Amino acid sequence: MAQIHSGGYGHWCYYYPTFDYYRLSWNYDYKVSGSRLRFKRTVQRDTDQKGARRFCKKWNIPFPGAILTLCGR
Repeated sequence: MAQIHSGGYGHWCYYYPTFDYYRLSWNYDYKVSGSRLRFKRTVQRDTDQKGARRFCKKWNIPFPGAILTLCGR
């Protein structure tokens, strides 16, 4: 049976200042063709500032490091 991913939602980005990295997260519904059931899957990825900015811009969510950037960090 084929696996089908339909639509991502719940995108967010969090900054961990202690380790200086960003965690990206999003959800998507997973289902198997021929079945009406859907299962929520969560994906998390760790990245640097450049990747986090790209992710936030693409999904139109606030960038968590904006306050730190304005302070000159």
